[in-house]
Amino acid sequence: MARLQIQAVVAITMMLSAACAKRQHPTAVAPTSAPAPTPKPVPVQNIFALLPDPQGRATAIVVTNSGGTQEIHEANHAVRIEREDAAPTPPFSVDQPTVRRTFGAALDAIPDPEIDFLLYFDEASDTLTSEAQATLTSILQAVQERHSTDITVTGHTDRTGSTEDNYRLGLRRAERVATVLRGRGVEDSSLFVRSHGESDPLIQTGPGVPEQRNRRVEVIVH
Repeated sequence: MARLQIQAVVAITMMLSAACAKRQHPTAVAPTSAPAPTPKPVPVQNIFALLPDPQGRATAIVVTNSGGTQEIHEANHAVRIEREDAAPTPPFSVDQPTVRRTFGAALDAIPDPEIDFLLYFDEASDTLTSEAQATLTSILQAVQERHSTDITVTGHTDRTGSTEDNYRLGLRRAERVATVLRGRGVEDSSLFVRSHGESDPLIQTGPGVPEQRNRRVEVIVH
């Protein structure tokens, strides 16, 4: 029985060798043919669109090239530039499906806009007002929803007191807010604490003038 198996294997090997031998032939040379025509480049068109401002502010953009200038001052409108030397087209409206189809990848890559909070203080004090205490809850909610690791806390003062004292007071106010945030679970490494003192008022006043809107801490959650 073993002999028959060996003979069968030899026979199959010979048949395969013969088949391979039959398929061997001189390499055929393909006839020379004309090169394929080079496809014409597809002209690149640039589209510039003005989308609604997240905070509802009125905005505009100006599109300029060597062919001319066109201004877009209405949201959900766009212009097209077909060539470098062609002026931008007049603005035309674009609907949301077109915006998503054209700019979807770019829009998805844009980070969420930062959120700005203001917390106010009593005069010459680092004590938060009752309204500011309530605002802290909104700040913590924003930090948790965004998983934010970039939170700027900046202290400000009005123009009562000296410049040096106001810088220190602004820093104490910022540190007071940062301490509350740390106590409620915000990582210290995520907080950037600083003071502008009296140098960046919301309301311009003369020296020595008390102004509550300038006695504040600004918290920006990125």
